[in-house]
Amino acid sequence: MTKILLVGGGSGGHVYPLMAIAEALQKKIKDSDTEIILLGEGRFFDEAVKDSGFRYKKIIAGKLRRYLSLESFLDPFKMVAGFFQSFWHLFWLMPDAVFTKGGYATFFPALAAKLFFIPIYVHDSDSVPGMTNRFVGKLAKKVFVSFESAKKYFSQEKVELVGNPIRAELLNGNKEEALSFFNLSESLPTVVILGGSQGAKKINDAVLAAIFQLTHDFQVVHQCGDTNFKEVNGLVGEINSEQVKSRYRLYPFFNDKELALAYALGDVFVSRASAGGIFEISALGKPAIFIPIKNSAQNHQHQNALEIVEHGGVLIEEENLISSVLVNEIKEAYQKREELGLKIKSFARLDAAEKIASEILK
Repeated sequence: MTKILLVGGGSGGHVYPLMAIAEALQKKIKDSDTEIILLGEGRFFDEAVKDSGFRYKKIIAGKLRRYLSLESFLDPFKMVAGFFQSFWHLFWLMPDAVFTKGGYATFFPALAAKLFFIPIYVHDSDSVPGMTNRFVGKLAKKVFVSFESAKKYFSQEKVELVGNPIRAELLNGNKEEALSFFNLSESLPTVVILGGSQGAKKINDAVLAAIFQLTHDFQVVHQCGDTNFKEVNGLVGEINSEQVKSRYRLYPFFNDKELALAYALGDVFVSRASAGGIFEISALGKPAIFIPIKNSAQNHQHQNALEIVEHGGVLIEEENLISSVLVNEIKEAYQKREELGLKIKSFARLDAAEKIASEILK
């Protein structure tokens, strides 16, 4: 039996594309004698694999943090455990190929694969690759990237621009179902604001400051982040306005089903500049405003945003994010929605998962 091991973990930006590739592989192998196995760590990995139907294994992974954290004291022990777990799983599984989706969770599985002379394939989502992928890229047989600007960080003989793998179900939401789910009106355009799993305080503050202006012309679906939900919900609860109550919806985080519905309903999007968000929104062909995290690792979100701006995306820097700027950009994006939607869709590469799956199977 042929075995393909897919490795990822940490953030949703690493796990969700991994699942898209697993699904693409499953469609291609059909009834052949090939097994797909997943290996990873973290909450997003656990949630993604538990109902996927794929065989999976879990590991512990330590992280090199660029900030002060009590967890930093545990990370060296996690790294040691992660290495031995990776070596153990690779020894017993002995896959024919290993695909890694970047992030600290993939470092030791990739190293173990190299020790066993197993071919490695790697994908990097961002315009500026992280430390793990820069290292694993040297060990890999093939490196796939999402952004043109990322190609220069890898050997030109083995790097290929494919885009970011997207789960098909995210793009197939039903608008009528979305209107019912969010309890909103069909007669008003909808702005969807996505702060990511960790939320975005700067975005939340700007939205709350502009909430009366926004709900005058739009309905608003606001995903503020788990850690910020209590605070934002408390502030919204103090607003005594029927306009806001009828046109504003607040959520801590969206699961896959809810995100698909939000994507189906939105007319304009406001999002962080993660690779996942950029490529998913681009695939929708709808106007989007991107607000990159200031001082993200290697400043990759800012670089991501600069590339999508060339294809119709709108960039607002955090230091320029005030309520009046946000409202004006949303209104202008909605007025130019057809033009911006066509431009931004030209950036999406909807066949990324299929291209990667085909290359691995070769």
